[in-house]
Amino acid sequence: MDLIDWMNSGDGPVVSLDVPSGRDANTGEIHGAAIEPERTVTLALPKPGLVAVDGSLYLADIAIPPAVYDRLGLHYEIPFDETDWVEIQSV
Repeated sequence: MDLIDWMNSGDGPVVSLDVPSGRDANTGEIHGAAIEPERTVTLALPKPGLVAVDGSLYLADIAIPPAVYDRLGLHYEIPFDETDWVEIQSV
């Protein structure tokens, strides 16, 4: 049994950081086995492939300055007020 199967068969909750192991961040495609998280905490920006992941989805603030998004030509309204993470409904 590999680690992904072991994690998925456990009794406790599984939380993925950024993108669940085994998933493509852009497409959500599974490459072999993939973690099936109860919650995913993604960093900086939502990843398009996360729409294919079941469970709740949170976006965590890692303090990227707005100027970085501006330089990349990305329109991004920072959703963090007094918190370091927010639950998001869809990507």
